Amino acid sequence: MFLERLPCYFFRVSAFFLSVMPRQARMTGLVWGLCALAYLTTLAGPVTASVNDADRPLPAESLRFVYEARVGLLEAGELDFSFSRSQKEYGFLGRFLTSKSMSEYYTWTGRFAAQGDWIDERPLTESYLVQSESADDDYKVVVMDDTYTQILQGRDSEFEVLPKPAGVDLISALLFTRGCFTGDAVHDGEDSYPIRLRRVSEARLPRRRGFHSGDVTRCDYDITTRRGKERRLRVSMAKVDGFWVATEVRVRLTFFPDPVFRLRG
Repeated sequence: MFLERLPCYFFRVSAFFLSVMPRQARMTGLVWGLCALAYLTTLAGPVTASVNDADRPLPAESLRFVYEARVGLLEAGELDFSFSRSQKEYGFLGRFLTSKSMSEYYTWTGRFAAQGDWIDERPLTESYLVQSESADDDYKVVVMDDTYTQILQGRDSEFEVLPKPAGVDLISALLFTRGCFTGDAVHDGEDSYPIRLRRVSEARLPRRRGFHSGDVTRCDYDITTRRGKERRLRVSMAKVDGFWVATEVRVRLTFFPDPVFRLRG
C-alpha cells in the first residue's frame, strides 16, 4: 500500500518506491481510533486517539527530518518525520503532503506512525499505523500490532483482520537503520515485500542549496512488488545530529525520471 501505490513510497511515500508512476504506487503505507491507537505508544507515553496527533512532535530527544519528493523537474510533495529513540525503543510520526503542482495530476496524503524495539542499532517494528487518502483510493486505514493487521477501506466500511506481514516496516528499515538494512523483507503494514541488499559503497551526495550533502553510505537494494516486479532502490545513509538517517532515497527507473526523496539540510 504505502510504497507500491505511493511511489506513490511518488508517491503514494510508498508509492514512489515501488511503482513506476504515481498511480501505480501501492506501499502506504490511521483510524487513529480508540481501538487502533491502543496498539501504539511513543517513548514518553500512549498516543491519544486522534489523527491530529500525527502533527505533534515526538517527546524529548526526538529529531525532525523533512524530505522533498521530486520526479524529474516536478516537485511531488513533502515527507515530514519526527523520530525518537532510546537505548531499547524507537518511534516515529510522519506525514506526506502532495505539492500543488503534483495535485494537478495526482493527490495522495498520508499520516503514519510506528513504534518498536531498538536492538543492536536496528529497528524491530511492533506497531504500525497508516491513514491515507488519495485521488483514486479514497480513505484507507491500516493498523498493525504484534499479531494482526486491521484494514479499513472506505469511511463507511468495517475493519478487515489479516495476519501481520513479515519483516520490518519499510520506513524504519530504509530510512532509520544504521548503515544498510540487511533483512530479507519489508512491509507497509499490509503487504510484505522481499528485499535484497545488492551492494554497499561509499559515495558523496552533490551539493544542493538547502539540502544535506557530503559523505554517505550508499545502499543498493532489489525489492519485489506484490505483482512480482523487481524494483531497484538506492538509499544514501549518513549520520545527522547523532542519528543514522537516509539523506536520499532514489527509485531507479529505466525509461522514466527517478523518483527521489532528498533530506533538507
